[in-house]
Amino acid sequence: MTAYGLTAYTSLVSSFFAELPLATAIGNERIPGKTGVYLRTAMEVARALGQLHGLRIYHVDLNPMNILVRSGHGTPVIRIIDFESSYEAARHAAGVFYNPPNTAGYSPPEVPGRAPDARSDVFSLGAVLYTMLAGYEWTWEAEVGKCVASDREIDPELRRILLSAVDPDPGNRYPSMRSLHADLAEHLEQIWPGKTADVAWDR
Repeated sequence: MTAYGLTAYTSLVSSFFAELPLATAIGNERIPGKTGVYLRTAMEVARALGQLHGLRIYHVDLNPMNILVRSGHGTPVIRIIDFESSYEAARHAAGVFYNPPNTAGYSPPEVPGRAPDARSDVFSLGAVLYTMLAGYEWTWEAEVGKCVASDREIDPELRRILLSAVDPDPGNRYPSMRSLHADLAEHLEQIWPGKTADVAWDR
């Protein structure tokens, strides 16, 4: 999306919501000092998606434009929007045609060849988190897994988490948002002790 397009979209969104698109907080280059904030934001998105998955609804096209964020007393408050591509098991499993529009680089590679599940959104959130950490430049270079694998500026443990999230084979990804959230929480506690309570899964 062009700078003009992002500005126009942000203006439209801000007229309806108190939050701004996550995309507005991400540049082309990385900002290492924000790693803790980015992890907390990803954990909040994981919690919201986990609740959605409990209803057997999968977003499928999660990207920085359709995650809205604001700070609420130091804790990220998120809103997920744009469910045009979402998969609802109760409806689509009954034979309703499903071939959704998607965003290159963020949508899971198995869609639309197979029905999505929680692992599909795990892929998208992994790509979103990597964009927060590395900036948008990776999206112009190669697919996210290859970029993560060759990125030596990311902590090795965080790189392991990301590689599991964005593996092209769903069978190799985290099976649920809760499991991804747990590993992100453990890593956050290691690098920023005491900052996980307000973004805990159960609270």
